[in-house]
Amino acid sequence: MSIICKYVMFTLRIRHCPFESYLWKNSRDQRICHLKSILEGGILLSKSKEEIVDLLGDEYNHYYVDQWKYFIRDIKTLPYKMYLEIEFQENSVSICRVKLI
Repeated sequence: MSIICKYVMFTLRIRHCPFESYLWKNSRDQRICHLKSILEGGILLSKSKEEIVDLLGDEYNHYYVDQWKYFIRDIKTLPYKMYLEIEFQENSVSICRVKLI
């Protein structure tokens, strides 16, 4: 997890919780608490695009593109939005990271 992501999570006093697909898909407000589990636990690594859609939903990602983004949170104190970015190689997750855009 990047230093910026850790700082943002510390500043916002985000608690960590184990990843639950149902909560991720149905409660955007709770997504940020799943980040540590996703990034440090390697939950998504080596998963196919179909498996990612099952776990996280499609969220307007195009199947033929190898870089997907999932909205996590607006950061009100900074002019950024936080996203989970997933990169695929040969239909398998190779990298998961947090991006501030």
